[in-house]
Amino acid sequence: MTHTAALEIVWRNPKPQVHEQRWEQVKQDSGTTHYWVRELVFTFSGPLWMITSSLEFVSGGRAA
Repeated sequence: MTHTAALEIVWRNPKPQVHEQRWEQVKQDSGTTHYWVRELVFTFSGPLWMITSSLEFVSGGRAA
């Protein structure tokens, strides 16, 4: 018998941070496509796009 905990929001931020993201395709081979996920970060020098993830999509089935 499996018991799962019920999830409940106990506090909600009235002023949540706004995250602006974009995906950028950097390379496409036969069967794979590479993307960078960038997020807008505000620094003392001004805003800049920082790479937060690097993804590889493989077509045609399951990958291990």
